[in-house]
Amino acid sequence: MCCSRQGETSERRLKSCGSATRPFCTKSRSAAWTGEGAISGQEAPMPRQNALREEEIRMEMERDRILIADGDKSLLLYLRDAVGRLGYQAFCADTGDKAVQLAKTLKPAVVLLDLNLPGKDGLETLQEIKRTAPDSYVVMMSGNSLARAVVTSLKLGAMDFLHKPFDQEELAATIGKQMDRRVLQGEARALRERIQRKEEFRRLFQNSEKMKQVQAVVEQVADTDITVLIQGESGTGKELVAKAICSLSVRRDQPFLKVNCAALPEPLLESEMFGYEKGAFTGADSRKPGKFEQADGGTIFLDEISEMAPPLQAKLLQVLQDKQFCHLGGKEDIQVDVRVIAATNQDLGKAVAEGRFREDLFYRLNVVNIRVPPLRERKEEIPVLVEYFLSRYAQEFKRKVPRLSQGLLELFQRYDWPGNVRELENIIKKVVILGSDAPVLQELKNKCGRQDQSGPQPAPEGQRPNSSEGLDLKAYIREAIRRAEREVISRVLQRTCWNRKKAAELLQISYKALLYKIKETGLGA
Repeated sequence: MCCSRQGETSERRLKSCGSATRPFCTKSRSAAWTGEGAISGQEAPMPRQNALREEEIRMEMERDRILIADGDKSLLLYLRDAVGRLGYQAFCADTGDKAVQLAKTLKPAVVLLDLNLPGKDGLETLQEIKRTAPDSYVVMMSGNSLARAVVTSLKLGAMDFLHKPFDQEELAATIGKQMDRRVLQGEARALRERIQRKEEFRRLFQNSEKMKQVQAVVEQVADTDITVLIQGESGTGKELVAKAICSLSVRRDQPFLKVNCAALPEPLLESEMFGYEKGAFTGADSRKPGKFEQADGGTIFLDEISEMAPPLQAKLLQVLQDKQFCHLGGKEDIQVDVRVIAATNQDLGKAVAEGRFREDLFYRLNVVNIRVPPLRERKEEIPVLVEYFLSRYAQEFKRKVPRLSQGLLELFQRYDWPGNVRELENIIKKVVILGSDAPVLQELKNKCGRQDQSGPQPAPEGQRPNSSEGLDLKAYIREAIRRAEREVISRVLQRTCWNRKKAAELLQISYKALLYKIKETGLGA
């Protein structure tokens, strides 16, 4: 067969095994030299279909990539042809260094790796591939049936061992077995993710009456295609609610893509959402599909929708009305079937009244409105969230689960949590990393003290001027001003759900000045 060094014999065996392909070998690929010692599989041109998105094609190609590493270039050609006959893309390297580089770049499904590569040997190459492409399944090849080499390679992470010479049926069976393993691994990963999502949703909805009411609405609207507007302060879990809607819908197995409308300036946000044609602007060297195109058949989550500029609001309205849009620089309309879920921490009704948000778009989005209550309105959830975050970050950072003092747990119930669940998560993360709750305890005491103050108060004992040195009136005034500033800034930030840009406008100061004040007064701690 293909791994014999006798050219005619190998060619005859390859031809005779042409009918020995398995059912999973359905795609015919071609391969071409791309440089010294490397062969790259190339896709035949494929007509664009709405049902087969470019992202799906990319993922499909990645699943079908097989890297072959062998020092014998003529043998590489035979193996390339054999792998091509089985329906996969073949990428080849004749040295260990080239194999490691290709594995890092391509992330192939399977690597066929010769034990006796020139330069860096097969075992050393195996170790580096497992570091750079841990999800790739490596099958070692060798003409020497040394038990020690087989055992060592399996210990280092190889999944199988092929003894040369082998025929195409054996090659097909070995590759097929690794592909089956990948499928099972993918199914197991998907199952773990589903279980994790269920646990997240249980934590989100089952520990307070207000969130159970949210769950009831989610279950009613999930299996429909109506748009949903989720409102709530930053850090309350709006994205988890959106994912819960998607997971209960008929689109659960289709893409769920998130777009943060506040993270990008208008031109970049437009190209990110709607895509562009080659030459649409400087740097547009190739056609790129947008998020709506990639989410076709699935769900798109538009976070911070209130930050979207008016021109983009008009384009989004067209998608909601007609289910079509046009690329930047494009002339043809693209039809999509996408469910839209939007979220905001702002009062969109007020934004409409102030002319900052289109009224027609508001009514298109606000078919069903779900309000996620802030953590201060559902403090009964705090013990469950604390336990979850302690366990999660102790495992992530490989630390022991610290024991929290009763004093800290009481402060958790007393504090108003302007940053909501995200703020609680960050505090628990800090406790786990430091291994003690003492620094957090003092920090939270200070926050609760400032929270309880209704106006300027005398400075704490340690900050008061020494009476033996005389009363420093200016120091008292400075302290009173600082506390008053902190109180006003805190109230405005809470009113705007910690939208610093909006808060700066209401306070009539610059954005940089507000950031400085937040740091100076300890609000960002």
